[in-house]
Amino acid sequence: MILKINSTTLVGQFLDQYQIWCDHKSFYDSHHEQLAVNSADGIPCYWYRDVHLINQHKNQLIAIDCLTEGIHSLKFFKQYNDTNHYLIFSNGVWNPESYEMGIEYTLIHHKYVLIEMADTYNSPHRFCFYLDKTYDFSTSKPYVFVSLIGQMRKLRTHLVNGLMSGLKYKNFLLRYSGKDVNGNGADDVVDGVMMTQFNPHIQLLPKYYHSISQTMPIKLFNQGLFNLVVETDIDWPHNFFLTEKTIKTLIIGMPFVIVSDQYFLKNLKELGFKTYSSLWDESYDEIEDPVERIEEIIKLCDYLHDFDWVKHREELSKIALENRNNFLNLNQVVDQEFSNFETILKNLTYFKNEI
Repeated sequence: MILKINSTTLVGQFLDQYQIWCDHKSFYDSHHEQLAVNSADGIPCYWYRDVHLINQHKNQLIAIDCLTEGIHSLKFFKQYNDTNHYLIFSNGVWNPESYEMGIEYTLIHHKYVLIEMADTYNSPHRFCFYLDKTYDFSTSKPYVFVSLIGQMRKLRTHLVNGLMSGLKYKNFLLRYSGKDVNGNGADDVVDGVMMTQFNPHIQLLPKYYHSISQTMPIKLFNQGLFNLVVETDIDWPHNFFLTEKTIKTLIIGMPFVIVSDQYFLKNLKELGFKTYSSLWDESYDEIEDPVERIEEIIKLCDYLHDFDWVKHREELSKIALENRNNFLNLNQVVDQEFSNFETILKNLTYFKNEI
């Protein structure tokens, strides 16, 4: 079967990686029957926001590049013509039965951000390889936690207000939308990088495509006992969307509490990463209502003020090491993704006559 997707987008990179995987499988497993990939022409592929261009096509099948985003892009999907079938390549994975889009589509999930950030920080050919990426367990910390929260949103503001009013302590560093709400993180400077406005996509060093989202503020992280990570998605049920916010914390080995959708920690464990259920209560991960989940997280942050961090340093360090080492095993994650990719295509009616 030949897959032809006309793409200079991230989907093209995905197909290039798939071809490498196929070559690997063919070399080590002569029984592997691979798809022939040709991205020169064929199925049109568009960025998910290009609604006008997408709706100009009457093709039976259209590929959608949503590899940096997830189900929170739903408002764009709903604008697509309902006469076509769409291959939605996405960084997020969700239960299709939970979201009505009004279109026929097939979700192809690829943990693009995880793989991209793993390469960004760990490849000696990348700029970020030279960043300091080690959390220090041996020194005392001025803050119980640090939290770098992105652009203003309703539930994020609810969290910030709850932390400011509900914690019994004030020694925490909280930065929201580029401004210090509590504590002092050197105003507009994060480890020497000026941030006059918050935009995760601003190129600080265009030569290396180095953006704010790729910075590793290790000196700031080392001021806290744990990182309160506020993920992109908080109120999208039956969804898993992993971003650099969590990935940075895993790479440096810093303890964390994560504000995200229900079962985010469960999904993280399924990728081979460790969380802290052996040390404190992580049952907040099971709460469906996002407001109730946030309230329980605030209670946990309050509890962690009195947690014996020195006594449990060895176990915390062990979890950090296991998480950092797990980046060496991500080939297993991608292997499963590409196997699923082949299965999906082989079951699509559009391709059946080409197999």
